[in-house]
Amino acid sequence: MAVRPGPPLALMPFARAIAALCVAVGVTALIGWWLSFPILHNLVPGLGTLKPNTALCFVLGGLSLAGLAAHSRPNGGVFSRLLIRLQPIAATLLLLVTGTTLFSYAVRAPVGIDLLLVPHDPPNRLSLFPWRMSPISAISFSLLAITMLPWPARLTRLWLAMEVMVLLISVSAFIMVLGYAYEAASLYSLPGFSVVALHTALGLLVLTKAVLTVHPRFVLAAQIMAPDQAGAETRRLLPAAIALPCIIGWLLLQGQRRGFYDAELGLAMLTAVNMLVFSMLIWWNSHIVRRSDQALLAHLRRVEAVAELDRAILGMRSTREIAGKALDHLRRMVPCAGASVIVFDRHSSAHRLLAAGTCGATNFIPRVHSVASYEEALRDVGSGQAILLGELRAVDSNTELLEELRRAGVVSYAGLPLRGEQHLLGMLELIDARPHCFNDEHIQAAHSIADQLAIALQQALLREDIERHTASLERRVAERTRELQAMNQELTFANRDLEEFTASAAHDLRAPLNGMAGHCGLLQAMIEQHPDAAASRHMERIDASVRRMNDVIDGMLGLAQLTKIELTRRPVDLNLVASEVIQELQQQYPDHRVRFQIDCGAPICADPRLMRSLLVNLLGNAWKYTTHTDFPSVTLVRKEDPGGPLFVVRDNGVGFDMNFAQHLFEPFRRMHTLSEFPGVGIGLATAARIVQRYGGRIWADSTVGQGSSFHFTLPEAAATHDEPVTTD
Repeated sequence: MAVRPGPPLALMPFARAIAALCVAVGVTALIGWWLSFPILHNLVPGLGTLKPNTALCFVLGGLSLAGLAAHSRPNGGVFSRLLIRLQPIAATLLLLVTGTTLFSYAVRAPVGIDLLLVPHDPPNRLSLFPWRMSPISAISFSLLAITMLPWPARLTRLWLAMEVMVLLISVSAFIMVLGYAYEAASLYSLPGFSVVALHTALGLLVLTKAVLTVHPRFVLAAQIMAPDQAGAETRRLLPAAIALPCIIGWLLLQGQRRGFYDAELGLAMLTAVNMLVFSMLIWWNSHIVRRSDQALLAHLRRVEAVAELDRAILGMRSTREIAGKALDHLRRMVPCAGASVIVFDRHSSAHRLLAAGTCGATNFIPRVHSVASYEEALRDVGSGQAILLGELRAVDSNTELLEELRRAGVVSYAGLPLRGEQHLLGMLELIDARPHCFNDEHIQAAHSIADQLAIALQQALLREDIERHTASLERRVAERTRELQAMNQELTFANRDLEEFTASAAHDLRAPLNGMAGHCGLLQAMIEQHPDAAASRHMERIDASVRRMNDVIDGMLGLAQLTKIELTRRPVDLNLVASEVIQELQQQYPDHRVRFQIDCGAPICADPRLMRSLLVNLLGNAWKYTTHTDFPSVTLVRKEDPGGPLFVVRDNGVGFDMNFAQHLFEPFRRMHTLSEFPGVGIGLATAARIVQRYGGRIWADSTVGQGSSFHFTLPEAAATHDEPVTTD
C-alpha cells in the first residue's frame, strides 16, 4: 500500500511566516478602522479598501494556518499545542464570519457581526456597500475555512476535492492580482458589488499557497518538493510557466497602449513570443534531463562494473589476482596510458606492485614509489581522499613522488588511496602523458573501483593473516599435542606404578598386621589364664591400633578404587536409600536418639552403590558428631539450583572451626581427636570424590557448638532415565 506524502518540512517556516503576516495585516487594518486611520486599511486610493470583516478573516485564517503548521511538530512546546487546539475554533469562526456576510448579501440587509467590529461614525462610514467584504472574498474565505475544518482522515475523495478547491481559490486570487497589474477592473470586481482590494487579493494568494503547502492531507506541495525526477522538472518548469506569460503579456500590453502596434499585432506577437519562450524552456529542460540520464547511465555502468568486479573477485584468495582483475575493469572504463595497484606492508615500510598495465595503445610503464612519497603527496597536493593533478608541470610542489613522475613524463596523474579500517593499504594510480586526461566521470569510476578494491584487499590481507596464524596455531597445537601425549603416557605409567605400589603396599602391610593380630589373640588367651590388668590394657591398645591400621588401609584402597570404578547410571530414589542408611545408623547407635527429616525429591540418575556410599559417609558423619548433643537432629533436603540437583545435610552437633575448612575433605585430616569421636578421617574425602565423579562440588558451613551443613551438587545426575546407561 502506497504511503501518502506528508507536507514538506522544508516549507514549514514559509507557512508560519505567512500565518504571522496574515494576522499582522488583519490586526493592522482593524486598528486603522478603530482609530480612523484610512492609510492602514487603504494602502493606495482607488485600489479597494480592506473591510473590517475582511481584516478579521485574515486574522482567523492566519491563526488556523498557524495551527495546521503546528501539527508538523506536536512536541514543539506549549505554544504549538495551544495553536493546535485553537485551529478548529479559528476555522469555525472564519466560516461563521464569511457565512454571515454572504447571508447579509442574500437578504440585502447589513446584518451580522461586521456592524460590531468598529465604531459606526462618519469617519468610518462607507458610501458604497458599507461594512461588507466583496462576495468573491467571502466565498473564497468560506471555502478556505471549510478545508481547514477537522474532517475525518478516511475521506480521501473529500480531501482531494478540497485540495482542488483551494487550488481554484489560489487561481482566482492570482487572476485578481493580474487584473490590478493589467488594469482590468472586471478581473477583481463584480458589477453592482464592492471590489476586491489589491492587498486582499495578494493576501488570499499567499494564504492559499501556504494552506496547500502545510495542510497534512494535501499532496500537491509534497509532489512538487519531491526529490525525484518529476519533482525536479516541476520545480524548473512551473515558475517559468506561470511567470513568463504574465511578464510577456504585460510588456506587450504596455506597447499596445502606447500605440506602438494594434491589438491584432499585439496578440500575434504574444503568441509568437510565448511559442519561442516555451520552446527554449522545453529545450533547456530536455538538455538537463539528457545530462541527468547520461549521469544515471554512467552511474549504472559503474555499479554494474563494481558488481561484476565483486562477483569476479569473490572466489579469489590472492591479492595479486584481485588487483589484476580490478585493473581489467578499470581499463574498460577509464582511458589512460598506465595504471597500477600498489600494496604496502603493514609491518614495515616496504611495498609491493601487485598489478600494472596500460589502458591504451601506449607502452607507458607505471613506476612504484615509496610509502613516504605517497603520504607526503596526499598531505601536500592531495585532498586526503585522492591526488588529482591535470597538469603536473604547473604544480608548484617538489615532493619526491611528483619529481619522479615529472622525470617519467607524466602529465595527468590520479592517485586514489586504498584505505583499510585503520591504515593505508596501498594506492591505485592512473597516469597519462596528456593534460587534463581524467574528467569527473573517470574519477568517479576509479573511486568506485578503488573502494571495492580496498575492501577486497582488506579481506584478502586478513585472510592471509588468518592463514598464517592458523598455520602457526596448528603447528603449536601439534607440538602441544605431542607434549600432552608424552605427558599422558608418563601419567599412565605413573598411575599404573602407583596402583601396583598401592596394592603391594596394602598386601605388605596387611601381612605383618595379620601376624600381629594372631599373636595378640595368643597373648590375650595367656593373659586370661594369668590375669594382669596392666597387660590387658596394653593388649587392648595394640588390638585397637591393628584394627585402625586395617581401616586406614581399607580407606586408601577405597579412595583409589573410586577413580577407576565404572559408573552404572539408573534411577535412584535417595529417599529410600537415606531411610536404609538411617536404619543402619540407629542399629549402630542404639542409645542415640536422633530426630531426622528426609526430603530428596524426585529420583535421580546415578550409580546406586556410589549414592549409598555418599549418604553413608555424610549421614554417618552427622550422626556421629551429634552424640554429645542433648536434642540431636539431622536433616537431608533437596533445593533448586541452576547447576543441577543440590542437597544439604544439616546437623546440630559440635560443628568445627571454619578456619580449617580448606582441609576438611583431605584424606586422614580430622577436626577432632580420637578420644572425642572415633574414625580415620576418610569419610568426607570419599564423599568429595563421589561428588566430583558427577561433575559437582561440595562445601560446608559450620559454627562451633551449633552444628554443620554440608552442601553438594550432582549436575550429571539431574535427569532420570528409564533404562540403565553405563558410562566410563
